Amino acid sequence: MLKIAVLGGGNGAFITAADLSLNGFDVNLCEVPQMEDSIQLAKEKGGIELEVRGNPGLTAGFAGLNLITTNFKTALSDRDIVFVIVPAFAQRIFAELSANALSPDQIVVLEPGNFGGSLEFAETLKKKGIKELPVLVELECMIYSGFKSDSGSVWVSGFKKGLKAAAYPGIYTDRVIAKLTEIYPGLDRADNILETGLSNINTVVHAPILALNAGWVEHTKGKFLFYWDAVTPAVGRVVEAVEEERMSLGRELGVHLTPSRETLLKWYGHQGAQGQTLAEVLRTNPAYEWDDAPPTLQHRFFLEDIPYGMIPMETLGEIISVRTPIISSIINLGLKLTGKDLKAEARDLRKLGLDRVNTEDLIQKVSNGGEDGNLFH
Repeated sequence: MLKIAVLGGGNGAFITAADLSLNGFDVNLCEVPQMEDSIQLAKEKGGIELEVRGNPGLTAGFAGLNLITTNFKTALSDRDIVFVIVPAFAQRIFAELSANALSPDQIVVLEPGNFGGSLEFAETLKKKGIKELPVLVELECMIYSGFKSDSGSVWVSGFKKGLKAAAYPGIYTDRVIAKLTEIYPGLDRADNILETGLSNINTVVHAPILALNAGWVEHTKGKFLFYWDAVTPAVGRVVEAVEEERMSLGRELGVHLTPSRETLLKWYGHQGAQGQTLAEVLRTNPAYEWDDAPPTLQHRFFLEDIPYGMIPMETLGEIISVRTPIISSIINLGLKLTGKDLKAEARDLRKLGLDRVNTEDLIQKVSNGGEDGNLFH
């Protein structure tokens, strides 16, 4: 049985650690020392209490973990698979802290990568002096939906079937899928990290819905259902426009992207999701029955999904000459609504070298790891 480390202490990390433990895997959980309070009760109890809501097909119960710690060296020792389940803005920090504890025969999974996550993770490891990198993997989204109740328990309402994964470099994807399907048998293969990076539905839906419901959020402190209540027909048309710009980026790159409506039906069809349009699926999906709106505009739906999703897509559009006016509009609204310079905080594709390559070179880089293919062991 594979030995697993889960890095992070938020919703996704807790659900992942608990579910995999309940499925018989040996699991370590590791959070950064500054956030030790977020795992305090779990440490005291030696595990996580998992509650299941609705019908995601998962098992509830107390999940005892092998180790719960803030020591990366101890947490990563002897692990086969490392899941990094943290907000995109924390991925670089976790790369720095785990660099000297990772080994080249491990598989590191960013869940999700957002756009360019594995590229930044690889660059960070190299800057820390790591010569032989582990194989990096991106999932197109987080595989679970749910939220923590406290620092020792979490609930889950959704499980995405058929989620796509790709390795960086892409030449390792088949090998990686063979391993990961021992954990999640329903995983699908993506061609490369451009496909996974452009397939995160959070980037398409979160910021537009929040921006167009900003007044309601401020007035009610988020006391309404984010998808069921907020995705009115008009809001849905804007989300569909962002979706079309995403698809245009994929077409120009020659990357196959599945329409978000079809993706949601694949992920959540087993839970009863249905609908003729993306907006209809969002506002009726049974998995979203408990998904409240954010209580504030200072929320990751803006603070993560704009700088690590929408802005990289806008930048990519500039690089490959694809216009993204609706995406740019939502970005500008997010800057005003949060009062933050989200562009200054964004993942910079140009610093990752993507502005110096044409489309063919870009595919080569994500497939082979660079011009010579020797960035990895």
